[in-house]
Amino acid sequence: MKKASFKIRRKIILAFLFCFLSVLLFAIFSFQSHREIGRRLRLVEVADDLVNNLLEVRRFEKNFFLYKQPASLHEALLHVDRVESLYLRHEPDILNLSKDKKEPIFYQTLIGYKETLSELQASISNENTRIEQIDFSVTEESLRIIAQSLLDVAGTWAKEERNRIDHLFHRALYLFIASMVFFVILGIVVAFYISVLFTAPLVQMQQAMEKIAKGDFTPISEDECNSEEFTPLFKAFNIMIHELEERQEQLVQARKISAIGTFTSGIAHELNNPVNNIVLTAEALKEDFGSIEEQEALGMIQDIIVQSERTSEIIKNLLDFSRSEKPEMVSTSISSIINDTLKLVRNQLLLSGVEQNVDVPEDLPCVCGDYKSLQQVFLNLFINAIQAMRNGGRLTVKGEATDHGESIRIAVSDTGEGIDPENIHHIFDPFFTTKEVGKGTGLGLSVTYGILQKHGGTIEAHSQRGEGATFVVTLPTKNKKIHSV
Repeated sequence: MKKASFKIRRKIILAFLFCFLSVLLFAIFSFQSHREIGRRLRLVEVADDLVNNLLEVRRFEKNFFLYKQPASLHEALLHVDRVESLYLRHEPDILNLSKDKKEPIFYQTLIGYKETLSELQASISNENTRIEQIDFSVTEESLRIIAQSLLDVAGTWAKEERNRIDHLFHRALYLFIASMVFFVILGIVVAFYISVLFTAPLVQMQQAMEKIAKGDFTPISEDECNSEEFTPLFKAFNIMIHELEERQEQLVQARKISAIGTFTSGIAHELNNPVNNIVLTAEALKEDFGSIEEQEALGMIQDIIVQSERTSEIIKNLLDFSRSEKPEMVSTSISSIINDTLKLVRNQLLLSGVEQNVDVPEDLPCVCGDYKSLQQVFLNLFINAIQAMRNGGRLTVKGEATDHGESIRIAVSDTGEGIDPENIHHIFDPFFTTKEVGKGTGLGLSVTYGILQKHGGTIEAHSQRGEGATFVVTLPTKNKKIHSV
């Protein structure tokens, strides 16, 4: 058989590789976006620091012109130095703050502002006159205009950066939403792809296994397989189904032989009576052949023929039951099946001291099934019941129609030892038996269960230890299609 290739593995790997690359691509875009937002936030902090320090410069500048205190001018110069230091430390980033590239003018203006403050500080230090007497109106207006222009530029930088951050944030949000939509669609596509490629054939096999558990050995259609990798597996599975069906038939036949061995003593006793009658009648005819009348001789011969036919019928029934034939699903009377099965165990019932009470109406609806297989079902139940009543008892068989005639229920009850509660759930398992070693194989009820499953029927067991057992068989009466047994 050709070994299945690993194309499924390659296809799944490629599918997940595509998903991984897609995630990686969106992750890179998201990382770049967040990285840019972080860089812009740092620039906003720089712009805000510039604005704050310029505001401090303006405050101390106003204090100087208002109160004529040299210390205020000194503080203003210190903050101008901080602005200059901050600018020089972040100059590469600050050069990219504004779209109109006026940052060099900002630095030149700042230097001019600083020089003016320095000159003003030098002038008040060299003046012999009192500071209150100096007119600073022209200088004050000039410094006010320069400082205000510096504040406007720094404020514009901060505002522009905040706008850019807001734009980047919205872009990151749109990217997140787009990635979520993309991955949901991608997940659905990949899931559907894997389902078609991988899951669908497994579901087919699961359904086939469930059918096998119910006794349906219908093979899987290889044409329905959409994946070439599963075709060899389907073929191997169908071979297994065929082998299981053959083993099931062998198991049924083996159980028949086992059943024959179980009631051999009863059959021998039943054959012994007609054979003894034949021998006695033949010996009597031989001894009195010359002295008896012709009519009497013919009667004795007729008795021999009748007893021979009786013996032949017993052997024929036994051979018919044990013969392995292809099952045939036909309309069958359940009453005839039960009566013929009771004939097979009649002498075993007598030898075991078991009474029979049969209430199966002949007008019960017919079932669609194989006569011999259904006969084996009830033979297994009757033999189990007889073996459970070692000291005699009563075998009760009751039949009735249920579900408005759509099914029939047959209850087989005995007055034997019963079944322990812990064993009641295992009695239909293969090879499970509570009998002594050599008294049973544990296959009877398992085979019975399998046969009934193939006929669309069920079997239930009800029992208490020491109170006997009742097995309820339910079979459909409608002529629906059932896989051959």
